[in-house]
Parts: sequence; C-alpha cells; structure tokens
Amino acid sequence: MDADAHIHHINVNVDDLETAVPFYRDVLGLALDPTPEQGMASQFFRINDRQQIHMNVLADARAYRGHFCLEVPDFEGVFARAKAAGAIDTEPWGLVRALPNGKMQMFVRDPHGNLIEIASRPGARIDPALFEDELVEPERGIYVLPPGADVGTHTPRTA
Repeated sequence: MDADAHIHHINVNVDDLETAVPFYRDVLGLALDPTPEQGMASQFFRINDRQQIHMNVLADARAYRGHFCLEVPDFEGVFARAKAAGAIDTEPWGLVRALPNGKMQMFVRDPHGNLIEIASRPGARIDPALFEDELVEPERGIYVLPPGADVGTHTPRTA
C-alpha cells in the first residue's frame, strides 16, 4: 500500500439533519463542508484538509460498540459540550479515561445512535480537575473486555 494512503471520509447515516448537524458542528466542533446534491438529505463535515465525514439521511442499523475515532485538539472542550448534551456513553467501553500513553479517550453517541470515540492529541495538557468528574476514571488504564464477555472492566496501567 502507498505510504501516503489515508482515509478520505467515513459515512454516517442518521434519521434527520436537524438534530445531527448541530451535534457534529456544535458538540464535536467540526466545520461544515460543501455538500453535493446526492438525491437524499446529506451534509459533509471537514475533519482536516484531507478527511471528511459524509452524513446521509438513511434508515440503517447502528452498531453498539462499532465506532470511528476523532483525535481533537481540545479534548476538555469536547468533553464539556458532550457532557452538557448528555452524549457521553460509558456503557460500551467504560468511563472516560487516560490511556497508559497519556492520551485521553471517551465515547460519545450522536442523537441517532452512532458511536464516536474522541481522543486527545499526544502530549495534550489535561487539567487534573477533570479526573474528579464522575464520568472519568481516576487512574490511567485500559478497558479490558475478555473474549465472549459482554461487559469489561477498567484495568489500571501506567505504560
């Protein structure tokens, strides 16, 4: 594979744009991108200069644990907006946590049931007060889901 290969876009299906667009724009902080006419209601979002999210209004099944991950420059800002929106979902992968490498990780669910992992950038400074929130694990670690299990547990690890 070419070393310059990258994901150009991911597609997210939603039930309506009226609730989906404000979530991706205002909670996740993504910019709207020009969207071609596709014969269905749709909206594109800019992730960076090479990647997009393509959103289409289509009835579809939503995965419970399946997700895509966005690495964001302002993890704490997204955390605050997602918490205020009631969008942080701790059921599939546990509480918000610092991973052993120090990156932060949380999972949010959009208003249509799509799961999105939000990660901090490497080396991002995180206010220690965040770890006092009831949605955040106080210790670094990973979520361990044993083979065949439906529920996992947070396992403290430092590296």
